[in-house]
Amino acid sequence: MTSLIISIIALCFSIANVTWQIARFLLEGPRIRVRMKVGAVGRGNLISVPVENVKDLNETFASFESQGFSQLVLVVEVSNHGRLGVQLLDFGIDVPKGVSIKVVNDNAITDTPMPYILEPHQEGTWAMPFEYVEDFARTCQETWPRETHPLRAYVHRAGGKKIRAAQSLPLELTDSLVMKKGEYF
Repeated sequence: MTSLIISIIALCFSIANVTWQIARFLLEGPRIRVRMKVGAVGRGNLISVPVENVKDLNETFASFESQGFSQLVLVVEVSNHGRLGVQLLDFGIDVPKGVSIKVVNDNAITDTPMPYILEPHQEGTWAMPFEYVEDFARTCQETWPRETHPLRAYVHRAGGKKIRAAQSLPLELTDSLVMKKGEYF
């Protein structure tokens, strides 16, 4: 009977130890968060606003342009809340159907080229011209004419994992680009 009790106690300790090791592995690695913003570049600066705070995209862009920010951009902001650094390979936008557009370094608007090692508790910001977003949205609309797809920013990290932004940008395309009235995901 004593050996059974000791075996049960040893089993409980071993399960607790394995659980703790798994928790430490998950908590101590890199924890990446991707945010998608819309913005503009001008006067040597980048101005941006999170997509969930934008009510009317055309109005927001008009406001940016009236303040001298002439090049409209989609901004991808990445933060590492983990305890290890992570190598980011590229960034872009995609739709739930699996189609994506990847920004090549020559076309990215950033001072930090990819690939980039994002150290713990650091942020990185990359941007692409918004005309690429419009072209990609038009391509998706021509491919699936009866569907509206939310566009979501992503980064690829070393090892092949794709991390997507929690926010999305649902767009309707008319003569001028208009943000679809509705909820964000």
